[in-house]
Parts: sequence; structure tokens; C-alpha cells
Amino acid sequence: MKIVTLAALAAMAAAPAMADSITREQARADYHQAKADAATSQLQKEDAQATANEAQADAATQQAQANAAQDDAATQQALANASKAKADIAQNQANASQAQADNAQTQAAQAAANRDAALDRADDARAVAHTN
Repeated sequence: MKIVTLAALAAMAAAPAMADSITREQARADYHQAKADAATSQLQKEDAQATANEAQADAATQQAQANAAQDDAATQQALANASKAKADIAQNQANASQAQADNAQTQAAQAAANRDAALDRADDARAVAHTN
């Protein structure tokens, strides 16, 4: 019975030591797992930062392209405005030329009427001269 009691006492004494050992091993395992998780998180952070940097560079490129397109559009608008101004000037000149042509046509019609009247007077004068 002594042996059984001694064995029981030894087992009881070993149980706290074993519990401490298991706790220490669990703490070590937790520590190593936390370090691995931290390393994984660091890699994920670096990947996310690289992706963000690429997106920022892409956004800057797209902004530069948008600015260039805006400049091109402004240039085209200025050219269109200049062409419209030239067209307006040409239209005004055409209107003035049309008015001059209309005036000349009126003068020509008046000259034709004056000629016809002069011819009629000449015919009348010839007829009077023949009868006298």
C-alpha cells in the first residue's frame, strides 16, 4: 500500500509541474503563431500598399490624359470660334456684296428705262421731223 500511496503522491506532485510545462508550451506555440500572423499581416500590408501605389500612379496618368483631352477640347473650341468669326465676317461681306449687286441691278433697270424713254423721244422727234 505504501507503494500505491507513494505513486499517488508522486503523480500529484508531477501534475502541477506537467500543467506548468503544458502552459509554457502552449504559450510558446501561441507566441510563434502570433509572430507568423504578424509576418503574414506585414506581407499583406506591403501588398496592399503596392496596389495602392499602382492605383495612385494609374489615377495620376488618367488625370494627365484627361487634362490633355481638356486642353485639346479647349483648343478645338477656340479654333471653332475663330472659324465661326471668319464665317460671320464672310457672311457680312456677302450680304454687303448682295446689297451692292441689288443696287447695281436697280441702277441698271433705271438706266434701261431712261434709254427706252430716250429712244421713244428720238422716235417721236424723227417722226415730227419727217412730217415737217
